[in-house]
Amino acid sequence: MCAYDLKWPLMFEEEADKIKAVFGDEIVAIHHIGSTSVPGLKAKPVIDIIPVVKAISVVHHYNRQMIEIGYEPMGEYGILGRRFFRKGKGKRSHHVHILK
Repeated sequence: MCAYDLKWPLMFEEEADKIKAVFGDEIVAIHHIGSTSVPGLKAKPVIDIIPVVKAISVVHHYNRQMIEIGYEPMGEYGILGRRFFRKGKGKRSHHVHILK
């Protein structure tokens, strides 16, 4: 845990723009969630992002583009129906959770 960082909302916005560029019209909305989304709250310094998509069944078609922007596709990664991507080798910086 570390003190709140004023850069976290900016880091979310920058990453949200990249994710929107990958998924295009498939994105309905995109949300910053978790402890880094709460101003003033101590948090683990990992930006958690939930994109809302039209059809989760097509998310795997975007794996290559997500790799190109630094993400590792992890499939369901222990949660049935989820598509999970993580960014950052060793020290994680972002997690993307796409759910049904």
